[in-house]
Amino acid sequence: MRNRKWFYRQLFSYMPAFFIVISFIFFVFFQLLSDQSRKEAVKANETLLLQAMSSIDSSLKTIEQMLMTEMLKNTDISSFYKNGTQSDYYLNIKLVEFINNFKNAYPLVDSVYLVRTRDSFILSSATSSSLQDYPDYAFIKPYIEQEKKDAGWTGVRNFEEFSIKGAKRVVSLALKVPFLKTGQGFLVVNVSADAINDAVEGMYSQDVSYIHVLDRSGGDVLPITEAQSRQNAVSRAISPVTGWEYQSGLMNGKWFNVANQLYNVWFMLGMLMILAGVAWIVYAARRNYRPIEQIVTQVQKFSQTKASSLLQGNGEDEFTFLQSAINQLLEQSNSYQRQYREDLHVKKAYLFQQLMEGQHLAKPEDWEMMRDTMLLNDMEKRQVVCVVEIDKFALFCSQFTQQDQYLMKFALKSVIQETAQEHGGFVWTEWVSNDALGVLLQTEDQQDPQRQVTEILDHARIWVMEHLKLTVTVGAGGTAMGMEGIPDSYSQALQALKYKMILGDNRIIFYVQHIKEEHGGMFDYFQLVHSIAQSFRLGKEDWRDKYKTLIRSIEQSLLSSDHILNLADYLMYSIGREMDKMTKEYQELWEHGGRSSLQEALQGADTLEQVDAGFEKALEQFYGELQKIQETRNHSETIRRVREYMDRDFANPDLCLDLLSDRFSLPSKTLSKLFKEETGQKFVDYLIELRIGRAKDLLSHTDHTVQEIAEKVGYVNAISFGRMFKKVVCLSPGEYRDHIGRVNQGVNQDMTAL
Repeated sequence: MRNRKWFYRQLFSYMPAFFIVISFIFFVFFQLLSDQSRKEAVKANETLLLQAMSSIDSSLKTIEQMLMTEMLKNTDISSFYKNGTQSDYYLNIKLVEFINNFKNAYPLVDSVYLVRTRDSFILSSATSSSLQDYPDYAFIKPYIEQEKKDAGWTGVRNFEEFSIKGAKRVVSLALKVPFLKTGQGFLVVNVSADAINDAVEGMYSQDVSYIHVLDRSGGDVLPITEAQSRQNAVSRAISPVTGWEYQSGLMNGKWFNVANQLYNVWFMLGMLMILAGVAWIVYAARRNYRPIEQIVTQVQKFSQTKASSLLQGNGEDEFTFLQSAINQLLEQSNSYQRQYREDLHVKKAYLFQQLMEGQHLAKPEDWEMMRDTMLLNDMEKRQVVCVVEIDKFALFCSQFTQQDQYLMKFALKSVIQETAQEHGGFVWTEWVSNDALGVLLQTEDQQDPQRQVTEILDHARIWVMEHLKLTVTVGAGGTAMGMEGIPDSYSQALQALKYKMILGDNRIIFYVQHIKEEHGGMFDYFQLVHSIAQSFRLGKEDWRDKYKTLIRSIEQSLLSSDHILNLADYLMYSIGREMDKMTKEYQELWEHGGRSSLQEALQGADTLEQVDAGFEKALEQFYGELQKIQETRNHSETIRRVREYMDRDFANPDLCLDLLSDRFSLPSKTLSKLFKEETGQKFVDYLIELRIGRAKDLLSHTDHTVQEIAEKVGYVNAISFGRMFKKVVCLSPGEYRDHIGRVNQGVNQDMTAL
């Protein structure tokens, strides 16, 4: 007990201050609670006021808009004002029926009557009379005399259509008919003030609060009781629709004022308690300070030199020595922890890269040790490797600063991890390149791992699209059992991403679901590309149809991005090679305009649709420039007509330069030279190309014999035809027909399987 004497002395010394502070906290808490309740009550009262005003304004505005709509659409109303007469009873009955239906549709409406100024006639649901004899003539007269224009809703007034029923409190609206012109009449609608009051009273409890509505002249739209009139208004608002003033208050507002005045009393008591607590703490500290001072003095004497080095000239404060020593220990500890975390992060990223490349195959026990330290995946469960690629990465880099890019990448990585946790999964994510995030997903669903991958990554993909305004495409590999299968799953994920160009971006591409063996070689595509290039050289319009056929074939064959880019490069190479056969003017146009336009269209394109749009635009522009050059050349039109003649009569065995020379009145040598300059091809080569091209089409789509086909394309001798066909196509006619048959059969099998 004696050893704890100083402890108890310290404890009981500060106990009064403790009770003082706790009491003050209680006082503050209850005062804040009371003040908050008062503010909430005022706020709720203000909300009620705005809600009531909005409800009334909405109802009145709806009635006004529906009447204006009826005036525009209702032919009976138009007929009443344009050519109606007092004796047109059928029209008047239809209008009375319209008024009754309108009153039934809008319960707030008390009455509606139509005023026709042409013959001073008034029609309501209950009566019809002349304007001067109608009881409400005093109200409508200023509108007729145009003393009031677009006055809107009136204040509360008494409307008495029949003396036997007595007067009713209403608010009225007079609409000019038609409201875009003048001179035909008015449509007056009266809304019951009592109905408005009944609608508003259902919104609140009259024992707690009240609502008072005054029109522009100060008249009571919603009357209040004597008890309510003695209360102070808490909230006020002016209606933008009617101009009425809305007032509301609390029925027990005086008690709130009293509570508010007591706030100052509580505050003064609190300040006194704080001063008393401070005074007691100073007294207790001075009394109990001496034992602490003796301890600090002994520490300073123990190591005066060490204390000086720790104090670093900051003075002889007795607590500085202890504080400096503790700060140095904490700083060293934090530094070691930061260094450890940074090293751990680097090691984890390097380990991820090794796993993807198949360079790290740790023993199970070693992996378990690293797993506990680095929070790694459980390799005894199935793993799926996915690669999340940022779409339009070049545009992403140009739109955002380096700091914003890091922030968005961090958000992408975090949302995948959080989504996996929400779906009961575990993921390991690391950036494998600037635009690609590697994801090692541990699947808990052993039966259908693809479903879990879809739930996690599709949810993350949609979140990124909605919140970051960014799209990503995910390539998912197959399921891997153990570390040995992870490199294959990673390579499959990368391979799946190559089909983003044909399948489209902003989606998940599963390797096992979408990637199938590509049937047929690239030979047929190269032939089509070569034909497009030849059409450019010859200035033929059919290049567009061939280009569209090429795009459709690529879409149906599901080519990877590597194949699509190779075809694009081959198309540029083929056009360039064809331009090399032309004059220098065409070659310069290709080198300085056409090639660069196609290369720009290819750069930054992520999908086949983007490649198609950019290439087609660049090809159209280049073809237009070619046409302009051809139009300026002297003999372009002549050679064009020669080509058209050859395209029609290539099957003529007697077609030769001499025949064309006589037909177009040009020497054969001159014609041959001009033909070579304009087309980049010799006359004989062009004729052979026409005949062999037609022969290939007949071999592919007809059952004609080789002899028959030879005669149809201009060869008298089938042997000569076969020799020339093999020289051009590198296959005999029969071999070519067999090859086409096998290709078509393979395509049909693929379509059936799909």
